[in-house]
Amino acid sequence: MPPRPYNSETRRRKQAELRERIAAAAAALHAQQGAVATSNADIARQAGVSLPTVYSHFPSQDDLLGACTAHVASRAPQVPVEQILGAPDLRVATERLVDAADALNAHFAPWKAWREDRVIPILARMSETARAQQTALIAQLLERHLGAGDHREVAAAWETLLSFDPWHRMVHEHGLPRPAVRRQLVQMLLAVVGPQPAARSHSRPRSTKP
Repeated sequence: MPPRPYNSETRRRKQAELRERIAAAAAALHAQQGAVATSNADIARQAGVSLPTVYSHFPSQDDLLGACTAHVASRAPQVPVEQILGAPDLRVATERLVDAADALNAHFAPWKAWREDRVIPILARMSETARAQQTALIAQLLERHLGAGDHREVAAAWETLLSFDPWHRMVHEHGLPRPAVRRQLVQMLLAVVGPQPAARSHSRPRSTKP
């Protein structure tokens, strides 16, 4: 009988599954002990593969950390951009933004708590990209509710207050419950903006005549 044709699609699928298994193993270890303290030998044991297999799929640390971060990010809650930008007023938009930031900070906490973006360049670049995306969303929100203008100072303050470190200090170091932290953050963000004029009514004023 002639040999069976080589099924390249099956091989690609198995290789993708193996790559994902290694990335998941790395993510689990990075959450437990940080990326700096995790060796490729640790990852090989965790994934149940040989050390050469890890290197064949991820020749460099950047390759491995990129896959690990993608694995974690793929399971993160989605930011409801349309709901945030479509909010009827600034307070509701702020509450939705804070809810989204709280959910993301809670999801990434096991990894971000190691603060390794301060020592690993690829993680620093990823953090900078995330900050830029958050700031851009905030700028859109502010322009929508405050009108056109230079909102860079307010956007910078909001991005800082919504970042991981303040959230982590309040939740994990001060032991505040997350609903309380969300309330505090909403108040702080709105305080940065300052008092806003009351919303104008589109209805005609009632006549005082009898």
